[in-house]
Amino acid sequence: MNLVELADRASLNPRAVRFYIQRGLLLPPAGLGRGRHYSREHLDTLVRIQELQAAGYSLDTIGQILSGKTSEPPTAHAAAPMRSRARPTMTAELWTRLKLIPGVELHFDATRHQPDAAALLALREAVRAAFATDQSDDDENNDDGGSTSETPKSDTADERSDV
Repeated sequence: MNLVELADRASLNPRAVRFYIQRGLLLPPAGLGRGRHYSREHLDTLVRIQELQAAGYSLDTIGQILSGKTSEPPTAHAAAPMRSRARPTMTAELWTRLKLIPGVELHFDATRHQPDAAALLALREAVRAAFATDQSDDDENNDDGGSTSETPKSDTADERSDV
């Protein structure tokens, strides 16, 4: 088996396997170049390393144990629960984008929330009230999202200044 296959079977990543080889805990693969391959013995050694780590042994002590030297059992506080080595699973979400008024949108995950049409219409009306817009604003600017800068117009001509 190649490096990736070995790492997958041991629930490790290839970098960890290379690290164990570099530390002398795992024998290098047989063969040269593209012909390198790992045996069942390599996999068994990786499993043993993981078991010893889970029991709280340091990598130096694991090296001694694997080489046949005896070692003291780890102290109780040294044993830590082994981290999960499971690879993350992919998830999918279905997001819905709903334009409430020009410049205001609602985004929600449709796999978790399924609001009914009446509730969404009520929400749109509440947003219109909060932003003080009316239906004519929506109709005029429905396609392009509205203008980005509007200047308020004065009610009286006296407030204009002619320069």
